[in-house]
Amino acid sequence: MITVVGLVHVEAGRLLVVRSRNKKAFYLPGGKIEPDETPVEALRREVREELGTELDGPSELKRYVAPAYGEGEGAIVDMTCFTAQVQGTPRPTSEIAELTYVTRAEYRAHAETAPAIHDVLDDLVASGLVRA
Repeated sequence: MITVVGLVHVEAGRLLVVRSRNKKAFYLPGGKIEPDETPVEALRREVREELGTELDGPSELKRYVAPAYGEGEGAIVDMTCFTAQVQGTPRPTSEIAELTYVTRAEYRAHAETAPAIHDVLDDLVASGLVRA
């Protein structure tokens, strides 16, 4: 089980996703929780490292358990998603090659996708926050 946190940030009906330099699929900004961190501390650190921004008022949204993309057969990701106000404009930093905002259809159109992100997008479309 790979335990991670992710930021759900929506603008104009699209979800913010990022792609690491060494990966093909887009994911939520976030990452693994270090042994000495709380999930919120990990989220703040990862977003600072990946997007160069700080977060105001992170709030837990939902936990997703799904097959882990690119981690080998049988690997499972346990991702706790948070919403928060993002200070400033997110930009790719550190290991992030690019960022983009996607609708569910735009995400599905990518050749490489992560199963957990499909689940997040399904929920966001059902709630009316992201366009199908």
